[in-house]
Amino acid sequence: MSERSLTYDRRVTPAPRLSADDRRAQIVEAVTPAVLEHGAAITTRQLAEAAGVAEGTLFKAFGDKESLLLALAQHHLTVGGLAGEREGAAAAPELDTLEEVVTWTARVLVDRMRFVFRLVMALGPIGQRAAHEAHDDFEASKHRLAERFEPFRDELRVSPVVAAELVRTLAWAAASGWGDAQPASSVDDIIQVLLHGIAATDAATRAAASAPRTATPASALETQKA
Repeated sequence: MSERSLTYDRRVTPAPRLSADDRRAQIVEAVTPAVLEHGAAITTRQLAEAAGVAEGTLFKAFGDKESLLLALAQHHLTVGGLAGEREGAAAAPELDTLEEVVTWTARVLVDRMRFVFRLVMALGPIGQRAAHEAHDDFEASKHRLAERFEPFRDELRVSPVVAAELVRTLAWAAASGWGDAQPASSVDDIIQVLLHGIAATDAATRAAASAPRTATPASALETQKA
């Protein structure tokens, strides 16, 4: 066969067709930046331009704009996404110590939750509806996070599930900033608290040495460990 024939054959070989679900996911990913910019007021024309398709293609894939925006929110509010796996899976380093796990997980989660917070705020009632529907996924994400802490169980003062819940709670607080224009805490602050607590080491040592040894109730965290 001639070189010209080979070139022709390569040119006419059709590309694999995307499944309907893959096509919908591709559109959702493509329009997400535009939705974050314009919110629920975005027009179908703007959505089509962002996706690089005709408006009719959007209607065929999703039915209407609200269905597309709801599908977008549901796509991002999944177990893997809420556990920070979507952003972190490809770039995850070898995590050999508890400190590395806490540091990497906290940074990934804060970035992820900032995105989720922006998305829900941008979509208004649609985002709130998707967040409410994702309650079970949000709960499951805690247990996915706990798996990262399981190899270091003996180094923890709490169970892996409690550790995961604390990391997730503080990450959400840092991501939302409690609505403050200039939040007081940073990601580094959260990492330090998770690893070392809020008391300075010397102060904590002195307090432990002077504390009475009788009639001291176990803390909730110590009870978890027991």
